[in-house]
Amino acid sequence: MIEVVDLEVSYGRSRKPVLRNVNAVFDRKSLVLGPNGSGKTTLFRALCGLTSIRRGRILIDGLDVERIYAKTGLIMVNFPEVLSLLPVKIHDLISLYADLTGGDKAFAYRVLADLGVGEEILRSRRLHELSAGQLKAVCTAIALSAHAKHVLLDEPFEQLDPARKSRLIRYLADYDGIIILNTHETWLVRSLEDWRAFFMFEGVLYGPVLVKELLEARFSLREEANPIMRMMISGRAVSLVKDGGRMPLLSLESLDRVYELALEGERGDEILHAQP
Repeated sequence: MIEVVDLEVSYGRSRKPVLRNVNAVFDRKSLVLGPNGSGKTTLFRALCGLTSIRRGRILIDGLDVERIYAKTGLIMVNFPEVLSLLPVKIHDLISLYADLTGGDKAFAYRVLADLGVGEEILRSRRLHELSAGQLKAVCTAIALSAHAKHVLLDEPFEQLDPARKSRLIRYLADYDGIIILNTHETWLVRSLEDWRAFFMFEGVLYGPVLVKELLEARFSLREEANPIMRMMISGRAVSLVKDGGRMPLLSLESLDRVYELALEGERGDEILHAQP
């Protein structure tokens, strides 16, 4: 279980919070849904100890995140900077991490084959020589192959075609452990309905809610009665509701669109409420 208590993270001279008063318990497979730039990646960096915390605590199975350095089998992440220990060929990097973590390199090769990264690429290239899609696939495969208790996956579906996304979904569904996955794409709601979901906007985390409750959920730029969730986005109250003539969550390919509608003010509200 990962527990986040009153977390605040700031960058730069202004010290303006990137994450604000984040509280959460991740004790099952979970999605963190939010637009690009909402703080999702910063949250993940904090969860694995890569970002300094201004205030609050992160506990992983009761241990402070700052005390788990070099503990294998506890947490793994698909950040390239974590996995690029040595400038070696990817084939050798997979073997190295299998040795360091007690992971399964055959599993990593199987995942990569399903994601379209073949043996020739693994034996001839280093991480920095990969395309963006190949890099994400390799880092995700290595993270999953470590079989850690907690796995953080930052936008793992980027650059994958629909068929390969479906293959990766199967690996996530079968994984025996806690996965926390962040994305700005809403289509995952249809595929992972037994997971739990959080939303992140402007550094604030909302939730959780069961993903299956989002299948019929709609956005409204008003404070609705009995919403699934209330959020503040660009200074406006936004409600996620089950009933009513508003924009379905699943009609938005990306949650970036919610920012746009909130910034458009009354016109955005009219657009939402004009949806069939």
